[in-house]
Amino acid sequence: MPTAEFSCSSASSLDVTWAADFFTEEVWTLGGWVTFYVLFFIHLGTRRVLVAGCTPHRNGDWTAQQARNFSMFLGESGLPCRDLIHDRDSVFMPFDPITRADGIEVIRTPPMAPQCNAFAERHVREIRETLDSLILLGESHLRHVLKSIEAFHNHRRPHQGIANVISISFDYPDRAAEVKQVELESGLGGLLNHYRVREAA
Repeated sequence: MPTAEFSCSSASSLDVTWAADFFTEEVWTLGGWVTFYVLFFIHLGTRRVLVAGCTPHRNGDWTAQQARNFSMFLGESGLPCRDLIHDRDSVFMPFDPITRADGIEVIRTPPMAPQCNAFAERHVREIRETLDSLILLGESHLRHVLKSIEAFHNHRRPHQGIANVISISFDYPDRAAEVKQVELESGLGGLLNHYRVREAA
């Protein structure tokens, strides 16, 4: 398969390209440690992330439902998706026909080539920076942490790859204005921090 299929060098192609990936997280439950599978999508143009869901049972029915949910999300958000990149994990087999039916081209990366899905792999490292500092107590705790990370990534984190733009609309303070105070917005016990400038009246 030619490597050109995996090239997303132009800004226009990034704007219509998403990537999907799974990662695992160990969660302490009443029955002991349980491995949860987390599916997320990332829009390459804006770096916006959607945490689709998590489950200890990653079967075809669950994955197919996430494909339907993703299609509904695209319709509601108005964000374009022409191409969807993911690896060759067999769990995506029931996923692909649903996305293709919506006119999305599925691009499967070559075997053992995580660099071909570099945006998603980088986001996994970002998530791990937070999750590795926590002991998660049950599925609801995991879901809360994932939603907190998603909100921080989309609404507070500047992304160097897109000129330090924040994924979802954010009002930057007027740099010419006199700064009165810098406030700290903290989440997850200080693991997610954002500094907000208050201007003098």
